[in-house]
Amino acid sequence: MSTDGPTSFQTAILAGLSNKSSREIYQGTVPAHAKARRRAANKAARRARAVNRGR
Repeated sequence: MSTDGPTSFQTAILAGLSNKSSREIYQGTVPAHAKARRRAANKAARRARAVNRGR
């Protein structure tokens, strides 16, 4: 195995992972109503966990 530097595959993976310029997690792959439903479910789950912890 060569140690000349990262392969083109490794470079592509690093570029994809480091492209965090947008706060948009789903990046247009999920409809708005699905995101709203997921976020509402997550919010309810966080609230339930807080209640169970005694907060």
